Amino acid sequence: MNIFVTLFIKLTENAMGITNKSTVKVGAAGVSVIGIIVLFLVMFAVERIDSGQTGIIVNLAGSERGVDDAKVETGWVVYNRFAKQLFEYPAFAQIVDYEPFDIQDKKGTIFKTDPTIEYYIERDNAKVVFLRYRKTTEELEQSVILTEVKNAYKDVAGLYETDSLINNRPAFEKEVEELLKERLSKRGFTFTNIQSSVKPNETLQAAIDAKNTAVQNALKVENEKKAAIAEAEKVVAAAKGKADANRILQQSITPELIQLKAVEKWDGKLPLSTSGNTLPFLKLQ
Repeated sequence: MNIFVTLFIKLTENAMGITNKSTVKVGAAGVSVIGIIVLFLVMFAVERIDSGQTGIIVNLAGSERGVDDAKVETGWVVYNRFAKQLFEYPAFAQIVDYEPFDIQDKKGTIFKTDPTIEYYIERDNAKVVFLRYRKTTEELEQSVILTEVKNAYKDVAGLYETDSLINNRPAFEKEVEELLKERLSKRGFTFTNIQSSVKPNETLQAAIDAKNTAVQNALKVENEKKAAIAEAEKVVAAAKGKADANRILQQSITPELIQLKAVEKWDGKLPLSTSGNTLPFLKLQ
């Protein structure tokens, strides 16, 4: 723009300094052309709307300004910057990572969640979204969409008991996703995905950790008790087995058995001397 203005001034100065009549006419015509170009560049904007964007041209003046004159545009567009305004909405997926916020379950227990959502605005809905909100994508993400996200989490959380929410987080987040998809579609947004973590507040988390620790300690004591009982039963069983074996052995010992065992160990040799009138292992009558 500054280049054209400078060129216009120089051409004007040159035209004023020329005395030749025909040259003056040519210079005046050149100045007029330059002036028209400058005026065009000042009044009109030439922009290219990328294939991944949907352009909305809005009339800012006249009887048709605003709603009735909003048009969807793609490709190259030329518009009067003083009479119209161009808004662009992305036609591809947008990912928004929200700051954590609090939600409450049915009992009023506070949980914290930090959702990341994915959405986009279809071309057919771009005009509807603009006419309804008159906001940029960034403004929509921090106002309309954020409100719907928070409300969806809070409404679904209010249906859950504390323990149920803790133990069924995937099911809870699935319900939130379905509700959010339904509500955003009514406002012109196509919601595709949500990812988040739902965590108890610090007080509840400390209580959960303490409970888990107590349960683990109780299991440890129970396991040690079972191990001690098993070891004691093992010792008792061994002692009982030994006692039973000794009893059976004692009941089975008879004079005949003793004599038989002695015979089995005898090498067949008679002693050189004996006391009494009997031979070894023989009972003489």
